[in-house]
Amino acid sequence: MLIKTNILTMFLFAASLTLPTNGCGGGSPSNVREFDCTKSKISLFDVPGTPSIKIKTSRCNDYIYQPESVSRVLHKFVKEYADTFDIDTLTLWNMLSSLEIEVSVMPKIINAAFDTKGNLVTNVYVTGLAVSPSKIWVEIKTGQIWSSSLTHELVHIVIWHINGKIHGDPDHEGTRFSGWTAKHTKFIKHFNLRLMELAL
Repeated sequence: MLIKTNILTMFLFAASLTLPTNGCGGGSPSNVREFDCTKSKISLFDVPGTPSIKIKTSRCNDYIYQPESVSRVLHKFVKEYADTFDIDTLTLWNMLSSLEIEVSVMPKIINAAFDTKGNLVTNVYVTGLAVSPSKIWVEIKTGQIWSSSLTHELVHIVIWHINGKIHGDPDHEGTRFSGWTAKHTKFIKHFNLRLMELAL
């Protein structure tokens, strides 16, 4: 049953790459490509123009964001986050240095997580995870990066570093952990809308 579900998920995702992602009726260029580890000499790809940031897939047969597209997103993220939160861009790049971004079209269900208001949810489907101060996992939902949780997970990584690598504020706007505010939530929404306008 799990194999059939995996095949169906891959088929539906491949079909979604040919459909408009913004509901406007026009096709946008896809920022993802299919990946097959048996046809590639490398499995960990450099994100160009970044301080040793890498991207990889969760599985041998999967999909991956184009490293060039991820680079564009990261450069825009650093600039806009720096402007919004009054942080030096070099400091932000240092926080993101050597980040490993793992991606997959296969969703994850985890035992527990917090929603954006700080409520604990169990057996929850997640579209992204900040695994450590130097690693995130992101589900590829469409051919566009803006529809994923990449921006959300990047914010966790920045907060994780600001908090001395102790935590990335897993309960978001909740009160158990510090760092995340309503301003961060608003920033993510605004930034993803900007990426959508740029077909990223």
